[in-house]
Amino acid sequence: MTEPGRIPRHREIIVLNDLVDSVKPGDEVYIIGEYKVRYDYSLNIKNNFPVFHTFIESSNIKKTIEIELLEMTDEDIKKIKNLSKDKNIIKRIIKSICPSIFGHYNIKEAIALSLFGGVSKVVTGNQKLRGDINVLLLGDPGLGKSQFLKYISSHFDRCVYTTGKGSSAVGLTAGCHKDSVTGEWTLEGGSLVLADNGICCIDEFDKMSETDRVSIHEAMEQQTISISKAGIVAQLQARCGVIASANPIKGR
Repeated sequence: MTEPGRIPRHREIIVLNDLVDSVKPGDEVYIIGEYKVRYDYSLNIKNNFPVFHTFIESSNIKKTIEIELLEMTDEDIKKIKNLSKDKNIIKRIIKSICPSIFGHYNIKEAIALSLFGGVSKVVTGNQKLRGDINVLLLGDPGLGKSQFLKYISSHFDRCVYTTGKGSSAVGLTAGCHKDSVTGEWTLEGGSLVLADNGICCIDEFDKMSETDRVSIHEAMEQQTISISKAGIVAQLQARCGVIASANPIKGR
């Protein structure tokens, strides 16, 4: 994660042996490795003087989700169990969502259900049923739809916020781009892939172009993103709930 206002930087990480394919695009990871330097032939021809290429050779990769689960103390588990016995727990959860907005309890309930999510099942014949709940908030301008989305994105652990006009089909699903050093095509995950195991908030859903909206259908139904671009054929996970907001057709 980068600091606000900074451009995200990327560094090449080389993964060997049993660590290969241990993580997928969109996973948040902690990496332990050695920072190494190698003499780059192609860069030398380009610049006419010795240029060294830096990379990290990884020795261990851990997913952040695994670490977060280990960090739960016995006291936390005790508190959660005590809260579960409270008869008014559902009302308390609904009231705690976006407390600055008065009323709208049915909307807050829908958001709470989406945040907690259902239970995904694998039915006989290896058929998966998704557990995530997608929500669309529909209403005239000035009713606080964006406020709900902003609240979710700032308080929920794994959340990606995008707007309909500012995101293309590639930006939402996944795109291929050419590596500046090696010249090879690499795969980069979009918003729905980055929000895997979390929530993707899409504002101004009605301002999106039709082609971009069709591209997220597969992610919302099957929870995967199939891609075949520039000779790369892959399937990425997008197990996230989508909370979108839009203005009605004959709105004021």
